[in-house]
Amino acid sequence: MSHHRNSRRTKRHSIVAGAVAAVLLPLGVAGTAAADAPAGGSQHTATGSAPGAAASTPKVVTKVEKFYRSYIAALGAGDTAKADSLRESNLTKSLRTQLAEWERQHSADGVTRAQNVPVGADVAYDGSGMGHSWTIVTLKWNGGSDVTKLHVQSDLDTLRISDLKTFD
Repeated sequence: MSHHRNSRRTKRHSIVAGAVAAVLLPLGVAGTAAADAPAGGSQHTATGSAPGAAASTPKVVTKVEKFYRSYIAALGAGDTAKADSLRESNLTKSLRTQLAEWERQHSADGVTRAQNVPVGADVAYDGSGMGHSWTIVTLKWNGGSDVTKLHVQSDLDTLRISDLKTFD
């Protein structure tokens, strides 16, 4: 009887380990983010990380962070061609179409949800599931004293941003 109980326990532990791996591997948590991290440090944070997992930031966080920082720099420099190129390579076609409509209705930039250019952005991991990952992008305004928070969805297979919404 003891052997049967131990085999069920072993099977249960195997199922749990498999489930954990199924969640973490598509996120690139196995140390790949460290290779993609920008030189000179990074401002992104992986919320909800297990203790000791600080260096295991999902690739999607790095990708979204790089996009927003480059996009804000392009807007700040008045380089609309660069901003458009960044949209083309980092946003899904469907989102670009949605943003164009939103921009027509609001006379503002759809990616930042504003008419002005933010002074910076921080990105935090907010979970993954069903082929998507979510990040919280905190845009900083007025020297960083004011913020706007966006909930950004990315497709895990391409890491392209596929949706974004402001927090209410």
